[in-house]
Amino acid sequence: MKPLIVICTHDAEFYLVLSHILAVDGFTSALTSNVDEIFELAAETTVRACVLDCRPDNRMADNCTRLRQDARTSALPVIALIAAGAENQHLALLKSGINESFMRPLAPSKLLDYLHFKLGTRPEPGVRTPPAMSLKYGDVEMTVDSHHVRCNGREILLGPIEFRLLRHMLENPEKVLSRDELIAVAWPDNVYVGPRTVDVHISRLRKSLKHSSHGDIIRTVRLGGYALEYHSF
Repeated sequence: MKPLIVICTHDAEFYLVLSHILAVDGFTSALTSNVDEIFELAAETTVRACVLDCRPDNRMADNCTRLRQDARTSALPVIALIAAGAENQHLALLKSGINESFMRPLAPSKLLDYLHFKLGTRPEPGVRTPPAMSLKYGDVEMTVDSHHVRCNGREILLGPIEFRLLRHMLENPEKVLSRDELIAVAWPDNVYVGPRTVDVHISRLRKSLKHSSHGDIIRTVRLGGYALEYHSF
């Protein structure tokens, strides 16, 4: 299984570029926008490292401090990519327990070499990795291990909850899925989630897909739940 690197950023373009660089060198990536989403992901799967997009308008050192204080992520290698104008955060990042920091612009090889060194994952020459697991229905295609989703050929950025909801729907197309079933697959067992919370995340997922899809492929079933249904137009 390819090592999963979490990228914490609010910049979709930054994520797409960095995720492509990581994928070419044998990593997979997942997008998060805050520490709580990193905690959710770490509780569900094995995260190998975290990259923080450090900019003048954010305080990624605070995020690193929280990662160090939580048992799920305390040993996680954390790397800061520091944008121009955010140089003054370097000291705070060091105090927060950052493992490594790089000033941007950055040669991608420096980040890749550090990750391979830290994780011990430098691929041997001639070794081929197995094809990634993918799911497809209608306009939507998901590469599971890299957490990439495309709709009508366009990259769709989803948070961890929306990703898990969509994955279960793609695994069960045209089946009506109850809210209780969706809660069971998308949230940790120790977290209480009400039906309204499911509706909110389904609404976010529906909105993300509608930007690129030819229609609304998530059908609301009154008193039943939701179903993924494709209609050609």
